Amino acid sequence: MNADNLVGIAEIASLAGVTKQVVSNWRRRYDDFPKAIQNLESGPVWNKEVIDSWLRQRKGEGTHILSFINLKGGVGKTTTAVGVAEILAQEHKKRVLVIDLDPQTNATVTLIKEAKWEEMDKDGRTIAQLFLDKLSPHLPPKFDIEKAIARQVSTINDGIAKLDLLPSSIQLISIQDQVPTIALHNFGAERPIEILKNAIEPVLGAYDYIIIDCPPSLGVVTQNGLRISTGYIIPTIPDVLSTWGIYQIVENVERLAKASGISIPPLGIVATKVQGNNLHNRVIEDMRNRRLGNFARGPVEQPLLFKSSVSQAVDVARGADVDADKRTFKGKYGSKAYAELQGLTLEIVQVCEKKN
Repeated sequence: MNADNLVGIAEIASLAGVTKQVVSNWRRRYDDFPKAIQNLESGPVWNKEVIDSWLRQRKGEGTHILSFINLKGGVGKTTTAVGVAEILAQEHKKRVLVIDLDPQTNATVTLIKEAKWEEMDKDGRTIAQLFLDKLSPHLPPKFDIEKAIARQVSTINDGIAKLDLLPSSIQLISIQDQVPTIALHNFGAERPIEILKNAIEPVLGAYDYIIIDCPPSLGVVTQNGLRISTGYIIPTIPDVLSTWGIYQIVENVERLAKASGISIPPLGIVATKVQGNNLHNRVIEDMRNRRLGNFARGPVEQPLLFKSSVSQAVDVARGADVDADKRTFKGKYGSKAYAELQGLTLEIVQVCEKKN
């Protein structure tokens, strides 16, 4: 790591406008104070980026960037992510950006009409163009973050004023396997997992929350989302097939965070498409007691289970159809699922903003 990116206690005190003693007290008092990446003879040092982020969060100025991820498709990941984003923007009055990293584009076509998406895709105003530019550095770049963001999206109220979208594209399907080679194309000038980080920085301060819908994999595209995340959430159907990869997610995200010198904590697991049968009840009980599958035997700790869950409902599935003319939350998700998504969103706000 570049020495310019390292800070000691004195530098942290200067950045925060406090004394060195206050920084020492923070280290003892706050469990989430970043861990030093190295202990030198002169004292411990930290990654400046991580410290900057922690200080912003402490002041209430930081952007909460949350990745929604599961290695299995069809678990309600996108519906949950979009529902939380809509409620954050409409009811909690937060400025929210949804970033769709999934080549299936489900979040995109849930929030904007297909004709609008086709127009943006044709003009290179999607996340795919960002990666295409990096794979063709000899050509003038087409991606412009300001132009690629669709404003005031959603079917709710014909668009939510504080909700924006950085759309995906099915072009990602054909190029995602090439993304790891980006460093070869630019002679190592830009790490493949930092493409999104570098692109999003100009608009980062404009949002209170960024919600990232990740593809069902741990590849480089997903790692781009995790690299900028202040935390991640794992939506899962409470059955064996849907929960089998959660241990791998936690283990690999922890490894990525350590290699990058940053913190990417799991905010929790949310049970989705819950039917209340014996299997679902048993798996939820295991998750509630943090003994799910390999977590009960391995050294990796299971993330907490959110108290709020999302029930299986036809209305929730219909809510994913942008053409279904669903202009209210109850119309889009159904009364029960809407209330459940409200509860989940409130829990997320409480965790992120340290509210009791």
